[in-house]
Amino acid sequence: MHEKTEQWLQDHQLERPVDLTNCRAVAVGGTNGIDPFIAKEQFDVVRQLHNQTKESNQVLRITQSFALDELNPKVQKDWQKANDLGVELAENLYPNHQSAVYTHLDGKNHVLHNHIIVNKVNLETGKKLREQKGESVQRAREMNDRLASRENWHILEPPKERQTETEKELIAKNEYSYMDDLRERINKSLQDVSVSSYETLKERLSDNGVILSERGQTFSYAFLDANNKQRRARETRLGSDFGRETILHELENRARQNEFRAVEQREPAITPLERDTQQRESEIVSLEQAIEPRKSEALKRESTINRFIDTIKQFAGRVPELTQCVTRKLKQTKEKILDDFERRFSKDMKNYEQEQQKSLEKQANRDVQSEKKPTKDHDRGMSR
Repeated sequence: MHEKTEQWLQDHQLERPVDLTNCRAVAVGGTNGIDPFIAKEQFDVVRQLHNQTKESNQVLRITQSFALDELNPKVQKDWQKANDLGVELAENLYPNHQSAVYTHLDGKNHVLHNHIIVNKVNLETGKKLREQKGESVQRAREMNDRLASRENWHILEPPKERQTETEKELIAKNEYSYMDDLRERINKSLQDVSVSSYETLKERLSDNGVILSERGQTFSYAFLDANNKQRRARETRLGSDFGRETILHELENRARQNEFRAVEQREPAITPLERDTQQRESEIVSLEQAIEPRKSEALKRESTINRFIDTIKQFAGRVPELTQCVTRKLKQTKEKILDDFERRFSKDMKNYEQEQQKSLEKQANRDVQSEKKPTKDHDRGMSR
């Protein structure tokens, strides 16, 4: 979440949900069994089941906004209501498709808005969603207007995307359009799965001959076209999929997924044991505190993997063999994580016991050496 938004939340004494601490969203939801935290993996499973992995444009993105007099970003219950309306919109528009809904309040005036990501593969038919240009926007607008009417809200005017007459003519004649060329270069850069931050995106765009710059809350792109002419275009001319808000949201999702899949390799630091019993007890507490986060992390991953397994089972009736294979792999991964935790915990405790034994042996050696030192005897006589 942006620093300005974080400060805004603090100024208004608002706290994000605990499970969204490291996320720009203030509420999340999904349709057809989607867990927003692992939506990408769930989308991929459906694509593989239906052999729909070749095309690059695999999702449909919809932005749904709410006016300040409709849903108040300063009221936390309105965060969830905004997300619920996003889920309802996705269900009505694409009932047989998986969708993930992320509710944000960053941006100008902190207006609540949803980013809705729809998997284009139909769960029932396995076919790819095909819509004419502008059709999805029009359908989403009409359905959203119905929801607004039901809530007795006014209808928001959608932002307009400009397209010059020259570009329209070039597209109609199937001739070279530098705008389409620019879109293809941006898409090519975004298709690189290693791109998960603004910095890496700029690097990849530069590799493809495009210079990315920020102008306020929008992106601007510049490049040399096929005719070696310098071209520049703002995001509003390219379309909402190329806007700053949409792209940063996508990059954040990728970064979160990468963090989720990464297995952290941390070795616990054990403080040297002291002879005093009280200090030893303190050391044991420190050791337990070092191990507890790792245990909690393992349990969280186990819970997420279990949710993923439940999603896989939904498709068991269609492709039993593939489902069993994926489930077995996930089970092995879960067992490996738990075994790794148990092995490291045992290793840590063994190290502790060895250090304690060494300390006791040193103390015993010092005691033995002390007893071996010669002592002077003094005879004391009795006098009358």
